[in-house]
Amino acid sequence: MKQLYSYAIFVLIILMVMMQLSVPGPASALQPGESAPEFSLTDLSGKLHGLADYRGKVVIVNFWASWCPECILEMPSLNALYEKNRNNGLVVLGITSDRKKETVLEVLKRTPVTYPILPDTTGGIFIRQYTVIGLPTTYVIDRGGVIAEKIMGRTDFGSASFAGKLRDLFNSGRTK
Repeated sequence: MKQLYSYAIFVLIILMVMMQLSVPGPASALQPGESAPEFSLTDLSGKLHGLADYRGKVVIVNFWASWCPECILEMPSLNALYEKNRNNGLVVLGITSDRKKETVLEVLKRTPVTYPILPDTTGGIFIRQYTVIGLPTTYVIDRGGVIAEKIMGRTDFGSASFAGKLRDLFNSGRTK
């Protein structure tokens, strides 16, 4: 009986290890060079935005939430970048995980932006399509719909480094 019990524990441990190895984790998150998953979300004014609508443009998809101070801190530089380059073919889509429109509007009163804010109230884009594991997370998508860069954490979108990457995308469609 003791031998059967030991065997059962051994099999259980092996099964648990196998299950742990089969669970997709951060390694399954999207990376540069992969096609950006298509999505459609409605902005705060009711307009539908689909990623496919912006093919041929450089798109920055910025994932954020009202409770994330780093997200809020980077919004002014992202908005300035958008305002400076929107006529050059830059699109910025801010996707928030907040479920209540009022919460988002309160943040936007303190930190106004002119780019579309798209609530992902079901988490379908955040979790199932883009596997966002930390905030803020930003994807820069080239004119062909391919992820050119993935940025985890706060970014200064007004930096010379980021401006150079964006210039490369406008000129060639991909960063180097």
